[in-house]
Amino acid sequence: MMIPEEHILLDASAQSKRSLLTEMVGLFEAMDPDAVLELIMARERLGSTGIGYGVAIPHSRMPDLARPVLAFARHQTGVDFESHDNQKVHLVLMLLVPDDDSKQHLELLAYLAKKLKRAEFRQSLKDAQETSDIVALFKQDVPLES
Repeated sequence: MMIPEEHILLDASAQSKRSLLTEMVGLFEAMDPDAVLELIMARERLGSTGIGYGVAIPHSRMPDLARPVLAFARHQTGVDFESHDNQKVHLVLMLLVPDDDSKQHLELLAYLAKKLKRAEFRQSLKDAQETSDIVALFKQDVPLES
């Protein structure tokens, strides 16, 4: 699963979860940002997608989406994501999947959560200097290539 460089925000400055998610939704240029944000926020109302370790994986199914898409944001000081461990979130990976593919949605979420729970991977994301470094990190050992 590849993240295009134009879907990567290395120095997010938003001060709240909603404003950070709004900033990230804006990276999906071909999509209606209001519609995407509403779907993402509806999922957040069910429970925070902050998984701990300073990481969040906001996600949703999208009607009329041909294949899964990802965006990544890094926030230096962190944002309160109401994570179960009460830690601020510094790394956010947004996942949108086709509305009709529950299996792939769950597989991708599980894969990304597992990868992001590894301390060395999180540190590599924090240390990355360029968007191309982030792209390369997510290209490694990806089981579900679209």
